[in-house]
Amino acid sequence: MIKLIFLLTGAQVLRKRWYWLAFFGVALLILALSILYDISSDGLLSVPLDTLATFFVIEGIVQMVLALTKEMLIDWLTMLKGVGFLFVAFLIFDIPEDNNDVSALLFGIAFFLDGMFRIAAALVLRGVRWRKHCFTGVVELLLSVLIISDWPFHHHITVPLCFALLLLSIAINLLLMARQAHLLTDDSSVTVLPLFQAAGLRRWHSSRYVHPPFPDQPPSQPLTVYVWTPVGSSVVRERYRLIDRYIAAVDHNGVISTGHAAMGAEDIYISHYPRDEIDRDSGNFRAVLRAGEHNDVAGRFLPSLAAEIASWCRPDKQVIFPHYNQAALRHYWLRYSANTTYNLTARNCSSTVIQALDVAIEGILAKQPYAGIRLLSDPNFWLLGVVRGRAEEMTWTPGLALDYVRLLKRVIEPHPSQLWPVRLWQGLRLRYALWQQKRAPSRSVVK
Repeated sequence: MIKLIFLLTGAQVLRKRWYWLAFFGVALLILALSILYDISSDGLLSVPLDTLATFFVIEGIVQMVLALTKEMLIDWLTMLKGVGFLFVAFLIFDIPEDNNDVSALLFGIAFFLDGMFRIAAALVLRGVRWRKHCFTGVVELLLSVLIISDWPFHHHITVPLCFALLLLSIAINLLLMARQAHLLTDDSSVTVLPLFQAAGLRRWHSSRYVHPPFPDQPPSQPLTVYVWTPVGSSVVRERYRLIDRYIAAVDHNGVISTGHAAMGAEDIYISHYPRDEIDRDSGNFRAVLRAGEHNDVAGRFLPSLAAEIASWCRPDKQVIFPHYNQAALRHYWLRYSANTTYNLTARNCSSTVIQALDVAIEGILAKQPYAGIRLLSDPNFWLLGVVRGRAEEMTWTPGLALDYVRLLKRVIEPHPSQLWPVRLWQGLRLRYALWQQKRAPSRSVVK
């Protein structure tokens, strides 16, 4: 979350207001220590936790109502998101009757599953910090055992303890970032900060370029992110919804298709490919997933969207950003494109597009008052952080890139109708209108 706030507000805002980072860091540190102290006392700090849970309940109800307004059918993805918000609220609410036994069990299962995922992803992809990720995963597994076993901490303190540790981690990062932000220069990018340099499976991010302030006026032509999903770019043999959506699809010849991502902005076209096609049959696909240098191959950058369509097919998804920093993107791309190295996991088409998009939208909310508060109150922003965190933990794929850019557009270009009271009212009205329309033929028959 901190990384995204830094990115959307920009280096110049951070450099000028670094003391606010230090202030919030100290405030969160005090709050975290207070919750830790409160755990063994009278529990008065359960009130802010219950308030936070109330917001999750409201958003969950709104999402579930919206899920029922699509042509009298149920939008299961939106419904699942609404159930997820209610589930998080249930974990946070302080319910004395059950001593948080159920919440503790669910927290323990969540830690266990996340730890297993981290270890599996680290062992398969072998990024530059794969040993650190394995260690983190092992710590999560141990925590899950301690939480479920009710020792040495009782179940009733599980949620406050986890919340306090989360705040403590954020506070320490904010204090470290305050010092680093104070040292930024006038024409630098937030991507020079260690928080960004450490992201990803390899240290590919090129930050040595001139990054001018975000322009007040949008360029004459928008920036467009193009995505060829694995299913949309091949004739698949079998359908596996989540795998096809986020990882790869197998066509009728047994060849694995991972899809593709590209970006266009006036005279800049970013589309990264290996110079020679990588063998992706199911027999050796796991071997080429490794992010190490032994899997680096020579790459190439395609000249234009028209050339790509002529040699392959049209993208089946696209997301448009009217306002972006064209000058910064041009400076960045001039330096980044000098190295054509391609790696299927660590430096692929999707990671190249996301890094370029970071440059293009950095500082887009710099002149918006109270941007940080608005971001933290937007559920789309929290989902954006989850998608980005998971992609950087694993790898960027066209499916994850598509989810990320769609959420990013909702965050930086919010529509008034996205406010939860408006969405709830509109959803109920639409549902009622569809219900009335469905009943109309039956009433006419009765007459």
